[in-house]
Amino acid sequence: MELRINDTTIYWESLGRGTPCLCPHGGPGTDSRGLRVLEPIARELGLQLILWDHRGHGRSNWDPVEKCTQDQLVKDMDAIRAALGFEKVIVLGISWGGFLSLMYAARYPERVMKLVTVGAAASHEFMARAEANARALATPEQYEAYRSLWDGSLTSDEEMARAFATIRPLYFYNKELANHANQVRSGTRYRVAVRNFIIHHEYKNWDCRPELGNIRCPTLVCVGRHDWICPVDQSEEIHRLIPGSRLVIFERSGHSPHIEEPEAFTEELRKFLWED
Repeated sequence: MELRINDTTIYWESLGRGTPCLCPHGGPGTDSRGLRVLEPIARELGLQLILWDHRGHGRSNWDPVEKCTQDQLVKDMDAIRAALGFEKVIVLGISWGGFLSLMYAARYPERVMKLVTVGAAASHEFMARAEANARALATPEQYEAYRSLWDGSLTSDEEMARAFATIRPLYFYNKELANHANQVRSGTRYRVAVRNFIIHHEYKNWDCRPELGNIRCPTLVCVGRHDWICPVDQSEEIHRLIPGSRLVIFERSGHSPHIEEPEAFTEELRKFLWED
């Protein structure tokens, strides 16, 4: 389905029925297909998950990359909410989607019932931590692919797809899950130009930590103990900066506890959303 908002066209889809929950996708430079793994959680918890491809990404309009700033993507989130007729929403952000979710909840506090972040960070400082972990954990082939995703050397969308497939095992505590994850993402539409723009023009000085005190809604901060790209200390920092937030560390997960420990993740989400 498509929405026309803020002078662009956004592809979106809905999973489950119930309380509306906005789920911005990770990346940057990918799309929302990987979030379809959340459908069982949506059914079990009575959520209507709203997935969309950010402007410049996936099946949405490939706007010039200069129009795909994080500030604009956060404005688009609220325009999507309004266009779909939701007064208030839950927000669930995973990885880069978590970065955007923090910004959204800080800037539109009156629109967010509850906020959940998974494997997120609140500033550019996560990049140095990711670099150190990649050096320590990656094979030579994986490290080369990792660097290409960050240094601007990729020249095609196909190269970007191959690089992500190569480093996928780094994202998991259970490395056997990497092949399945690559299969799930086999239809992902990659765009290296928008990735390079966001990394080199947005991430360089990005820091939303001063905004986090504006978040007024109940907040659940989730992270896998073995997350290499947004390590535990990044979520601990978010937890410290959001008054009254709750931090949950999943001991047998990497970057995706919703995949590696789905039952435990669902239970924590259930308690946070419906029992608190």
